[in-house]
Amino acid sequence: MTAAQALFVAGFVAVNVVVVGTVVVVLRGARAADGGALRGGGVLARLARLPAERAEANRWAHLAHRVSGVAIFAFLVLHLLDVSLYALSPARFDEVHALYGTPVMRVFECGLLLALLFHALNGLRLVAVDLLDLGARAATRVLGGVVVVSLVGTVAGSAVILAPVVTGGA
Repeated sequence: MTAAQALFVAGFVAVNVVVVGTVVVVLRGARAADGGALRGGGVLARLARLPAERAEANRWAHLAHRVSGVAIFAFLVLHLLDVSLYALSPARFDEVHALYGTPVMRVFECGLLLALLFHALNGLRLVAVDLLDLGARAATRVLGGVVVVSLVGTVAGSAVILAPVVTGGA
């Protein structure tokens, strides 16, 4: 592994630490607010409320939207740094970008695709909810569509991303 690749891997690890840290902060904040996503009395009390009152799916979408946004931003910063290597040295750029063809990075690219699709589609859903003044039921139904389209798009995209690994072409 070259020095440029080692620096990229260190940056990649830092990005993943930021994402995991964000998940921890978001879940702790949710738990402190009303029992959160973790087990306990707060969750049971929340689930006892009427579905229209608790909007549980929309709450999870809010948390996932925050985490996916931070993950996308953190990867974007790393990506801008690795692309800027080309201005310094095309050879170093090629060294770092060789890592993108590894199986581990391809799996992370599938996760990034899921984050991008969900974040973009959920953002459009939020705009539609605000502009069209959708109620809680309609917002939850649209969220179901966002989740389905995100998952189908991720599976289709992952087939393309992982094809070289599966066929041995990478």
